[in-house]
Amino acid sequence: MSEVSIYGVLSEKPERFDVERKGWAKRYGLAFPIGKQTEGGYFAKQAGIELAKKNLHQLLATERGERIMLPNYGANLKRFLFQPMDSFLFREIKEEIISAVSNYAPQVTLNKLSVFPLDDYGAEGLQALKIVLIASLKEYEDLIFDVEVKIA
Repeated sequence: MSEVSIYGVLSEKPERFDVERKGWAKRYGLAFPIGKQTEGGYFAKQAGIELAKKNLHQLLATERGERIMLPNYGANLKRFLFQPMDSFLFREIKEEIISAVSNYAPQVTLNKLSVFPLDDYGAEGLQALKIVLIASLKEYEDLIFDVEVKIA
């Protein structure tokens, strides 16, 4: 007879931890932009590196206070647009990005972070930034991906 616990009957043999089933590659999220899935279900889904790329892009493109119920979500990158582009400003931008990623994407390791001014982006006289991240998932550090975000 099996031993009974608070939660029910204990299994006679322990459950095997399956890395493929429980790892990051099998976590699903909504695909951006939100659209209809081609087969089964209503919304399109993404997993693995594609999901991490979209989540990072969404995080950096969102200003704090924009997201309902998560007022601290995002990175305040638009506040840097009309300031003089110097090494101090770039250091502040990098600190802002590293802070946002560590708080809201802890499964991601940043390998390289580059910030470039874009003078020729958008309307004449509009200043813009181009941010390029080279990152990997902590569970699969040998799979490296890049994310490019333009802030205008």
